[in-house]
Amino acid sequence: MAGISLRKIKIGDSSELRSCGLMSGTLAVVESDIRGFVAGKMTDVLIAQDENIRAVVKLFRRDRKMSTVQLEFVFTEDSDLEIRSEIMDAVLKYCFLTEYYNKVITVCRSGDAVTEELITSHGFIQEAVLRDEIRTDTGFEDAGLFALTAACYPEYNVCFVPFEKGIAVITGGKDYVDEVKLLHAGSMLDNMFVFNVAGSLGLLGRGGCIKAPEEGLYDMDEEQLAMLPSELAKAYVELSEYFANKRASFDVRYRFMRGTKFQLKVWKLLCSIPYGTTASYEDIALQLCEGNRFEARKITRAVGAACSDNPISIIVPCHRVIGKDGNLVGYSAGLDIKDYLLLHESFFAVTPLISKEA
Repeated sequence: MAGISLRKIKIGDSSELRSCGLMSGTLAVVESDIRGFVAGKMTDVLIAQDENIRAVVKLFRRDRKMSTVQLEFVFTEDSDLEIRSEIMDAVLKYCFLTEYYNKVITVCRSGDAVTEELITSHGFIQEAVLRDEIRTDTGFEDAGLFALTAACYPEYNVCFVPFEKGIAVITGGKDYVDEVKLLHAGSMLDNMFVFNVAGSLGLLGRGGCIKAPEEGLYDMDEEQLAMLPSELAKAYVELSEYFANKRASFDVRYRFMRGTKFQLKVWKLLCSIPYGTTASYEDIALQLCEGNRFEARKITRAVGAACSDNPISIIVPCHRVIGKDGNLVGYSAGLDIKDYLLLHESFFAVTPLISKEA
């Protein structure tokens, strides 16, 4: 069965939406309603579908800064709980990672156990009881207001690990991490999802720049770690141990979400460079060219560019690649951080670490 996909509603959907019971009235009325949705500045309407249309999802923006959105779902009668859960997954991913809302809210009528189970299983927490919120044939019913913020999104999230020269920003989910980025304190965050989470955690200073590490500011206890997606929590622990000189290798799973075939080959070779050692860009090129030095010289610059584009710093150790003459050249996080990492590893490679190979 095809997975759930989302798209914007269009006039051409009117007949099918009527036939599957998601919209009612004459065809002209349904078309008029869709035109109103399309023209609305504070409302988006999405179609959720696999082989068939499964739901209409309305997104009401609560403010002009687009930080909060309210969801309203209308499911087809044959959409079981599993399908509805897949739709919720897709919609939350869209809200947090495509549209970059910081907070998603929805309303559940009192006594609707099925809907409450659906939303709470995806991390929503009840914030309030809304009195006489929903009109019925016989009057009005109370409803619960449920909310989920980017910082509590259980499928995908961010953690921050401080070190002497800055902060490691790690993103990922339950199955893998997909980015480890090293930043100096005071840097701007160019990823809006990361920005939203950092803001919720109080990690942003003036101008929206990430704060310098202070005593306890970036620490996470066991309860906080348990709220992170499992593989991301593991990355937080392993990177913390690395910077604390207690780890020299990593077990955390990772996945490259982008990269050319050439870049992927380079990144794979980087993982063969042992802790506490270095290789030159030409060394990597030689491995790619099976020892042909003439061909290797042609691609040495391309190897350097691939190292610079590595999205998973430290775990995929591009910092261990240096110039042929031993000079530090090219590092996306800055040469001072590259120098720090190499000194960190070279010292502790010859000094026993506590559980270094844990």
